[in-house]
Amino acid sequence: MTTPQVSVAVLVSCTTVLACGPTPPSLELVRADGAVARAFDGVERATTPEARAQGLVGHAGLGPSDAMVLEYPVVDTACITNAHVTFPIVAVYVAQDGTIVATEPLAAHATSTPCHDAVRWVVEIDEGGTRGATRVVFRP
Repeated sequence: MTTPQVSVAVLVSCTTVLACGPTPPSLELVRADGAVARAFDGVERATTPEARAQGLVGHAGLGPSDAMVLEYPVVDTACITNAHVTFPIVAVYVAQDGTIVATEPLAAHATSTPCHDAVRWVVEIDEGGTRGATRVVFRP
């Protein structure tokens, strides 16, 4: 008589070994030499016209690892205002290939509306700025 084979499945907890579920968005500002100037793991995405228009209005201030990414469906001219935001930000205008097109520091309640061409994303961060970064690596 033969002995039946037994299969054993081992279940591994998602919290100990495997990453389970969707990976949260992350973003890095990278210098020309490839070094990471700043990393952000608290990344919010604004992908609709309504979400982009809302932006940071009514939002709590951004911490050093927080960013909001305004995602545009096509490369175009992007204009950002901080008129209704209660804290200062830096708006980082980013081309389709991740190159930083421009940076604009905007004071709380600033009524100026700087615009830049050839923009795919605008990344809004705290006053810590870009620290010499030349490109953005965004993992949605």
